[in-house]
Amino acid sequence: MGYFMKHNDILIGSMLDQLNLRFAPPQGREKTYGGIEEMAALQKEFVIFKKGRPFATSVAVLNLAAYNNDAKNHWHDLLGNLERHKSNRGKLNGDEAIVDALVKNLAAKKPMPVYFTSHDMRAGGADAKKVLITEKGRPVFYIERDYLVISLPMKPWDGEEPAQAKAAKKAAKPAKAKKKK
Repeated sequence: MGYFMKHNDILIGSMLDQLNLRFAPPQGREKTYGGIEEMAALQKEFVIFKKGRPFATSVAVLNLAAYNNDAKNHWHDLLGNLERHKSNRGKLNGDEAIVDALVKNLAAKKPMPVYFTSHDMRAGGADAKKVLITEKGRPVFYIERDYLVISLPMKPWDGEEPAQAKAAKKAAKPAKAKKKK
């Protein structure tokens, strides 16, 4: 899905980092309050994530994106496309699976921090193109803490536009008038 980001694909890591900081483990009290504890409180008060609301919309509400509109809009396109991917959570598509996992986790008595990552959808295998949700994992070897892990399928941008963007551009072009002889 790096192809959705196009020339902004170098920013994917920093946007995943923003999500990871927002859902990070607690770091103490007072001035270090934030992360998963704050997200659970915000979820309880504002219901940021809910069934039927796209994950991309909730991410937009949290303003977790790049600092320029071009990259931000590509990021939202990438996240919006997750509904087109299957997940490893039964009949839920990728978008629904992420929202479902976050809602359940944030409602838990002790919500786990959430780690967002990506995997190569070109790798092959049954799960390569799916959004993968791992209920309990240790994705960061130097932090001895269990996380809810959400992995997004991605592939690099090859300089070509996604097929749906090409089709939309082609449909938007006016037909050339034939010259009379």
